[in-house]
Amino acid sequence: MNRLSRFSGPILAELLLNFCVSLVLFRLLGKIADAASGATGSVNSLFSLFNMLFLGLSQAGGIMIANACGRGNDQLAARQRGSLLLIFLITTTAILLLVSAGRSFLVTQVMGLSGNSAEYAMNYCRIAQWSLATQAIAQFMTAIFRSLGNSMLPFLIALINSSLTLTLLWLLPDYSAALDISSIEWIALCQLSGSLVALLISISVFLLFLHAPVELPSPGRFSGMEFKAILILAFAVILEPVSYSLAQVVISRFFAELGDAALAARAYAGTISVIPSLLGIALGWGAQIQVSYLIGSGQLDEARSVVLRSCRLTVVLAPLFALFIYLNAAQLVSIFTSDQSVIIAAKILLGCFVLIEIGRSCNTTIAPALKARGDAAFVARTAFVVMILVSLPIAWFLSFPLGLGILGLGLTAAFDEILRGWLNLKRWQRVDS
Repeated sequence: MNRLSRFSGPILAELLLNFCVSLVLFRLLGKIADAASGATGSVNSLFSLFNMLFLGLSQAGGIMIANACGRGNDQLAARQRGSLLLIFLITTTAILLLVSAGRSFLVTQVMGLSGNSAEYAMNYCRIAQWSLATQAIAQFMTAIFRSLGNSMLPFLIALINSSLTLTLLWLLPDYSAALDISSIEWIALCQLSGSLVALLISISVFLLFLHAPVELPSPGRFSGMEFKAILILAFAVILEPVSYSLAQVVISRFFAELGDAALAARAYAGTISVIPSLLGIALGWGAQIQVSYLIGSGQLDEARSVVLRSCRLTVVLAPLFALFIYLNAAQLVSIFTSDQSVIIAAKILLGCFVLIEIGRSCNTTIAPALKARGDAAFVARTAFVVMILVSLPIAWFLSFPLGLGILGLGLTAAFDEILRGWLNLKRWQRVDS
């Protein structure tokens, strides 16, 4: 367990810092208006879908480049870095054009926002889209660092990003009037500043201290096979997180149809409810690293033991922590808002999160272990089928035809997590036997 703690400790520290940034962010947004919080949460659901694409490209490219480095083929590694960079630049430019040119369509038609919520969302997008671009290039740098065997550097740069963003949001006065922008645009500008500084640091470190050539494709040296290999592997990697993000975009649309109070309640409850899951996520990622090592060394029984210990711990602690949050929901949500309709709606969602954590705490430990066992395809297929084909229709039916509203959305989220957790656990037991 001590070895697992060493792996998971830094991950947990980063997750806690990200939570602090979210807490301050929605505290400031709540001071503007509950509609601003709901709009920002809705936009971030859409942005997370794009971020999953960048994450998949980063992981796939890192794997391909590391493989070339491991074989001592430095020329191939340089070409793959160049190919990956070109893919990132094309994808980032396309998404920037989509968000810039279609901002109104995305906000009003895709996300279903209207009135003040739509105005807040479009103002936030105008600045935040550039944060999306910087985060995309940061994912490229992460792939390069990890392919060179340095996993600590991306972690430290992520800490710099979160720390700087938190400092700007917490300590810096609101200069929106002086810059002739709205308060929500000022908040987005603080986020952009943090991510931009972190990106510049990572580029500087790469150029000054790391000797890894990048060979951009040219007409005479273009290899479609290298592009194809990265994209195929990226598709396999991102199917699960993209399924989750796509489901969240649709769920955001459902919340928008229920009104501004429901949107704000989702943003506040989602921020608070992250706390119980942090331990499971950290232990799951740490266990994934350990399981990969133990399986590689032939220690299958020890690998099984690591996963089951972390799973038992999170399945007990996370729901209890979620229950504690639910019992204190009114006081916690009042940090962000004084609107009683929002507080009541958030309390309903936090009650559902007690059930959600039963499944999510299992998923955050078992799913990474399955991926480490080489069973990522099962995790991805299960996520797509359960989230998209099963849970979304149930969520719509419970919330609208059946009239349960946000309670229906919350119960469906719990059903989704518990079903996937059970299926992943059964798969682990079958593979392990």
